[in-house]
Amino acid sequence: MGATWIEQLLEPERVELAANSHAMAFGLAMLGACVGVVVLFLLIRRFGQADSGLSRSEAVFAFPLGIAAFILPAVFIIALKQNQPTGDPLTSAAIQTMVAAVCIFALANHPWRPGDEQRGSWYRADARQLRWIPLVFLLALPVMQLGMFASVQLHEWLSAPVVQQGVVEQLRASRSARGMTAWYLMAVVAAPVMEEFVFRVALFGGTRRLLAGISDAQGWKHPGAWIALGFSVGVFVLAHGVWGWTVGIIPLTMLSLILTFIYAHTRSIWPGMLYHAIHNAFVVTMQYFVLT
Repeated sequence: MGATWIEQLLEPERVELAANSHAMAFGLAMLGACVGVVVLFLLIRRFGQADSGLSRSEAVFAFPLGIAAFILPAVFIIALKQNQPTGDPLTSAAIQTMVAAVCIFALANHPWRPGDEQRGSWYRADARQLRWIPLVFLLALPVMQLGMFASVQLHEWLSAPVVQQGVVEQLRASRSARGMTAWYLMAVVAAPVMEEFVFRVALFGGTRRLLAGISDAQGWKHPGAWIALGFSVGVFVLAHGVWGWTVGIIPLTMLSLILTFIYAHTRSIWPGMLYHAIHNAFVVTMQYFVLT
């Protein structure tokens, strides 16, 4: 039995096209995805001018705390002798969330603030910004699917293997109530908290703030903004294991761009965290209740 239209929409690798049409399909889908990202950028920039959201002292402390938030959960999991590489999802979610929360608290409340330096805005929440995030997600959803479709067609065009992401296979194997609860906590709570702190606040925000002195320009006219964007997006993509899941490079890059734009223009960790949680909740829900 062939895949339904919703299965083909959510997992483009199920779409069957003629062998000579992959190049054109890739080109059209990639064009649509790029246009979509530009439109989303123009929408997101209405939140405000892009900036780091951090003070200089916060930028200095953000890097070691970001490294700690990224590495320490794995160290604790190894110490607990959990299965590798991620351990039990419920244990991993709890450890990852607690470590990230401690690092966030430490950065927001660190005592060394030279002179009359003011705290950054990165830890503050603005209800007006948060209300718009679900709409941003809905507008971004077809753009993300176009990116995934483009990536699949590129692989088909190059006769490269289209490999399923390893975490998806683990999700589909965890159908018990405990397993599903654990994966929702991991995807909707732990991952957004840790990754938004590490990749957006520490890598993007920290790099952007430390490079502030190289130019007097503001927003995206500042060269440091582009350096910080490339650095944070590149590390985010590599950290998600794309060497074994190359089909994810394009959609992961697009997701990271959207999340970084959100952070840069809101100058707060919370809107991106909310977007990331909604995105992951959607992915997990589709895997459990729609795709088979």
